[in-house]
Amino acid sequence: MPRSLRRPTIAALLLVLGYALSVAARTGLADVYAEEAKTYLQMKREADEVLSRDEWQALYGSLTRALALAPGDPDNLSELGRLHRILLEADDLDAGEISRYGDAGVRYYQAALALRPTWPWDWGNLALVKYQQYQDTSGVYQDALVRAVEFGPREPSLQDRVAELGASSWRALNPAAARAVLTAADRALERDAQSFSGMSDAKERWRPLCIRAGNSFAHIKRHCEALGLTGIAVLRGPLTEPDVLTIVSKPIRKTRLHWGRSS
Repeated sequence: MPRSLRRPTIAALLLVLGYALSVAARTGLADVYAEEAKTYLQMKREADEVLSRDEWQALYGSLTRALALAPGDPDNLSELGRLHRILLEADDLDAGEISRYGDAGVRYYQAALALRPTWPWDWGNLALVKYQQYQDTSGVYQDALVRAVEFGPREPSLQDRVAELGASSWRALNPAAARAVLTAADRALERDAQSFSGMSDAKERWRPLCIRAGNSFAHIKRHCEALGLTGIAVLRGPLTEPDVLTIVSKPIRKTRLHWGRSS
């Protein structure tokens, strides 16, 4: 190579290496901020403790700094979504706060899903935020239920969440979302008939589910037979008929279910 061309080539290589080192340094620093926040949040979750406002602000600051350093990190986006979802657990929120906190959580989860669209926990958490906002008629909510079931068939607690959320909002569901809820409930029963707390020991709550499921869901059918709910007519028509399914009659805004899992 002529000497006149060698120097520009070396300079360009040094620039590329310098940029790569800069990116690595930024990513490493982002990990420092993010991991500290994630570890603390997980510790609070496992202790079943509520975050104080100061704790929330500190975690938010760490995660936003991490996101600024590594904008394309879906884990950090998801954790920020979870932080805003936690705000929705307070029982003294007004309509404006529910809208503001929920919308922020939705934006973070949707941004994370744009980067990893098959991550089931983000779909489940997105559905939960929309439910906490009382927006269970929205297409975002119902599509999130379907995607969570589609992409997370081997995640037991996620399947339970979908079944409980969908059952509590059954009247609002379109056929695809309703089928996803039945699928999730059937999977829960396949694992353990007693593990699904929202549907255990409540014969009358199971009755409409048994009617709708018919012979299409083997584990639901078996459970219905054990409850003596056999020989009842199977409803025809769309899965969205009113009063077909009511398993969880009250909102679940104040349960550990809200913590969920984001990574």
